Amino acid sequence: MVKKLLVSTLILGGVVLAPITASAWEAGETDPNEAGGQTIKGQDSGNVAVNGWIGAWDSSNPESPDPTDPEDPTVIDVTIPTTVLYANSVDDAGKPTSTIISPIYKLTNNSTSNDVKVSVEKFSSKNAIDVKQDLSVVATGEAAVALQTKAGQMLNARTKLVTVPKTSTKNFEFTGNIDQSAFPTGDTDAALRPTYDMSLHFTAVK
Repeated sequence: MVKKLLVSTLILGGVVLAPITASAWEAGETDPNEAGGQTIKGQDSGNVAVNGWIGAWDSSNPESPDPTDPEDPTVIDVTIPTTVLYANSVDDAGKPTSTIISPIYKLTNNSTSNDVKVSVEKFSSKNAIDVKQDLSVVATGEAAVALQTKAGQMLNARTKLVTVPKTSTKNFEFTGNIDQSAFPTGDTDAALRPTYDMSLHFTAVK
């Protein structure tokens, strides 16, 4: 039997729309110009050429990042939840346990022309309820993105969550655990209701 006791609401606010077309290369993504690399056999060393680019970007040169950044927000066409929930689990006796559970939510890319990379831009508290927790969001088949740690650190740097292909949907949910000291002490005490903003950033990719 699983019941929700510590229920929290995350509002997907502050959504940042920054459409970017396919580039010669993009930071954090696979280099499209890499042609398979080199295979070293029968020797104990190898060299890798490192080519830097310092200055204005030039989209005509494959060694430069692509500066194309269209202003038209219609390049992005996604459907996301307005509000999402998570809670701690409980044991068979109804006592709170530390494991975080949540429903499954969907990120839908409605575009017929572009994939969309979804990143978490920022995670911030909206009320004064302080809960010690390791809270992460994870998309199916992807690495978890840590939103908050028990030490109180909140995500404040853009971190990729998932790339959703055109006309496709990816699922995500929340995982982690809550410090036992955060739970209300009495069986009849009201559940704590912390609230947060999870700001998302979208990048259109071919």
